[in-house]
Amino acid sequence: MKTSTTGYGLSCFLALWATAAIAQEQQKGDFDYDGLVEELPIESDVFDPPLTFKLFSGGEMRFYGQFNPTYQGFNDGEEFTSGIVDNGNWNSRVGFVLTQPADGILLRARFETALGFRNSAMVSQDYTPEWINWDPVWLRWFEVAGDGRYGTLSLGQGSSASDGTAGLDDSFTFVAGATDSSDGFGSFRFRGSGGELTSVTVGAVNNSFDGARRFRARYDTPVFGGVMLSTSYGKNILVQEDDRHYYDVAARWTGEIGDFAIRAAASYQWLDNPGGEDTRRVAGSGTVVHGPTGLNLAVSLGQQIDGASYVWGRAGWRKDVFEIGDTALSVDYYSGYDFLSDGARTVNYGIYGVQSLDAASLDLYGGIRKFTYQDDLGTDYQDAYGVLTGMRFYF
Repeated sequence: MKTSTTGYGLSCFLALWATAAIAQEQQKGDFDYDGLVEELPIESDVFDPPLTFKLFSGGEMRFYGQFNPTYQGFNDGEEFTSGIVDNGNWNSRVGFVLTQPADGILLRARFETALGFRNSAMVSQDYTPEWINWDPVWLRWFEVAGDGRYGTLSLGQGSSASDGTAGLDDSFTFVAGATDSSDGFGSFRFRGSGGELTSVTVGAVNNSFDGARRFRARYDTPVFGGVMLSTSYGKNILVQEDDRHYYDVAARWTGEIGDFAIRAAASYQWLDNPGGEDTRRVAGSGTVVHGPTGLNLAVSLGQQIDGASYVWGRAGWRKDVFEIGDTALSVDYYSGYDFLSDGARTVNYGIYGVQSLDAASLDLYGGIRKFTYQDDLGTDYQDAYGVLTGMRFYF
């Protein structure tokens, strides 16, 4: 079995996480453990009341959505490709959440779909998808769930237990650049030193080993001392060719130590493939925010057992500098090992900024990222640069 600095680092991370979690007193917070911020229903203080409806039964129906067009540019060292796309880091979508209290249980139903606009992850030097091409794979949520004193049971399409555990990030700049680069530039190919396009794509050598949305049964324990445990089993019913079974377990913790707000998560995934090799992954992430200054730090690391691994870090600052809304800035660094072949090395890093306009429910953002890749197979790859800049309107 391979060992790496990533595996050792993950072990240390889990040990520190467990120690901090045990040290916390039992508390009840308002943090939604369902996933990353980008996986949660979009909220707007301005537009929330008109789109939230009280039902005669005592329940509530809330509609939400967002439109997130972005300018995408990619320089592979020889050629510059650009255009307007939908931002795959946080794509355009609509949805609703229906809640209904019933005998000590809160029943929930959720539906959400991406709008199917040209996704930044699908564009490459030699392929540009149609501007609108909705497909069932864009269905994000259709689930029913029940919250009670013994935890939460969810059935249907939605986040697996591990979804979001590798990408905790409180910088609020992930819309301009997420933990890895697959959603922003995943289909672009590196160019060789001789000017030829290679078969190596950005997405193939950048991965956070995060979980995904699947048609699953998921159970989450009640929160105790800031800790919640989760498990799920699911299938990818939206992709007919995928007959794997997805098993996930995860742990999450949120709490405060003095002026610092902290979140941490870790997961183990087992992808059971009846027609081939199984895949096992471990991943974890943590984020800390200093309340008075708005300074924040996020780290993430993971490994595919007997395979590739990565470490990632982001330092950011978020503050209400202007009355119009929060300003967020960050820099990050990603280092990957053994993607596609033993000895391969991936490095990318970037700088990002987001300015919120609260009164208009609008975020303006931009980011630039540099990509490098090298392996021991005889090809030299040119450095590449990617740019995303756009606006996100949400309701």
